[in-house]
Amino acid sequence: MKVGIIGDEPAGPVLAKAWAGAGHEVIGVHVESPEAIERVEALLPDIPIAPMAAVAEDAELLVLAVPNDDAELTCAGLADLGLFGPRKIVVHLSPHRGYGILGDAARHGAIPIAMHPLMHFTGTSMDLAVMQNATMVVTTPDTYRPIAQALVIELGAEPFELSEHQRGAYAEAFEVASGFSSLVVQQAMGILAEAEVMEPAKLIAPVVRSAVDDALAKPVMPIDPEDAAK
Repeated sequence: MKVGIIGDEPAGPVLAKAWAGAGHEVIGVHVESPEAIERVEALLPDIPIAPMAAVAEDAELLVLAVPNDDAELTCAGLADLGLFGPRKIVVHLSPHRGYGILGDAARHGAIPIAMHPLMHFTGTSMDLAVMQNATMVVTTPDTYRPIAQALVIELGAEPFELSEHQRGAYAEAFEVASGFSSLVVQQAMGILAEAEVMEPAKLIAPVVRSAVDDALAKPVMPIDPEDAAK
C-alpha cells in the first residue's frame, strides 16, 4: 500500500519506516515543526514533505499522527475536501478514543482503525527495535479486524483488540496508570535528590519495577464504589 503520514507526533515516521520495511511504499509526510521535520529527514530521507491534502489524497493507508484532541478535527477537515473513499485506510494513534472519531472518513467508505502503541516514541531508529514484540491496542469494526491485525503484525508488534465500548475504560485506566506511576516515581526520586543521593533513578528503578511486577501479578480487586466516588 501507499502510506502517508500527517502530523508531528514522533510515532508517525517510525511507523512509516517500519511499514516500508514490510514492503509498503511511503509516498509522503506532512509535518510542520522543526523537530518533526528533522525526524522525517533522519528516518525517511528520500520521502517528500508535502501538503496535508496531497498526502491524504495519494495515500491508501493514512496515519493521523496528531495530538489526541486534533484527530477528529483533522479527519473532518480532510473529509470535507473529499479525500476519503472505499480504497482508503485511516488510522489514528490516540489512546483516548476509538474509531468513532474517524466517522467522517468512514461515511465516505474508508476503513477506520484506532491503533494505540503501548510504548514511548523518541522518533528515532531506536524505536524500531523497541516496537518488536510491543503491544498495540486496536479498535475497528468487526469486518476490518483482520486488516488491523495484519498492519500491527507487519510492524513486528502484537495486536490487542478492544471493542469500541471498552475504549472509555481503557483511556481512563491508561491515564491513571501512566499519570500516577510517573508522579510516584518522580516523588521518590525527589526525596533521594534532596538527600543528595547520586543517580536517584538508578537506585530507585529496581524497586519500581519490582513493585509494578508484584501489582500486576495479583488478582484484580473489585472497585469499591465509595472509593471510586472520592
